[in-house]
Amino acid sequence: MNEKIELRKVRTFGEIIEDSIQFFKQNGKPLLRAYLFICGFFWVTSSVVSVFNQVQVFEHQAKGEPVFSLTYFLSSLYEVVNFLVVTLTILSFIALYKEKDNEPPTVEEVWSYVKYFFFRVFGSYLALGALIIAGILFCILPGIYFSVVFSLTLPVMIMENSTLGYAFSRSFQLIKGRWWQTLGIIIVSEIIIAAAMLSVSIPTMLVVLGTSFLTNTKDANVYMYAFLIISHLLQFVYILPLIAVSLGYFSYTEQDDQGTLYQRIMNIGKHDADADQQITEEY
Repeated sequence: MNEKIELRKVRTFGEIIEDSIQFFKQNGKPLLRAYLFICGFFWVTSSVVSVFNQVQVFEHQAKGEPVFSLTYFLSSLYEVVNFLVVTLTILSFIALYKEKDNEPPTVEEVWSYVKYFFFRVFGSYLALGALIIAGILFCILPGIYFSVVFSLTLPVMIMENSTLGYAFSRSFQLIKGRWWQTLGIIIVSEIIIAAAMLSVSIPTMLVVLGTSFLTNTKDANVYMYAFLIISHLLQFVYILPLIAVSLGYFSYTEQDDQGTLYQRIMNIGKHDADADQQITEEY
């Protein structure tokens, strides 16, 4: 039996990716159980709301009307809530796993964390999203830079039970000299996600295409509806990048703590020696 993943551990880039997959393998059942019980409602309703919104978008386009209706903005807000609940569920699971000495938490324990952090994180999530969008609009590079830095902000808030202000500055502190590594973690995780989604979406789209051909359905909108449903059904694959970023956070904090501890050890007695020398000179 494989040894349980220890979260607070200094890891290389490859070890973060490898241990993220191993963590999911070891805790897949309780993690998915918490995901389904807590995120299931948002998972299903977000699919319905998204399809309903897309129907209205097609109707507005056919009439030559603006697509940015009230339904569009409500649908977008609901998507934010849906993704936030998923993020909170996974990060809360990982935080409780650490608190329980590498034992998976129950659904009730994860749900209590999600409720406790939701409104604090919701406002923070909107604020961070606005900063990223502003960075992209004014110049693409600042938006990309901030998006990588902010990937650590929510893990800091959950793992350290902190405010947005503290988590904001802490993220910049942790990512100093590690920006490229964090970007690499995100990119590799996204590649794995894309591969997983393609392995499911391509056969599904072929079935939809075959059904449309046999039934002589020429409505191109059917493919968009199928894509929306598939993308929502496969949103659980975003568990992996959240695990990877969390392991990156623990690795960075462990490196900083070890460095601080090393400096303290090296300074033991140094202050006393300087003080003795000063006293001797004065004498």
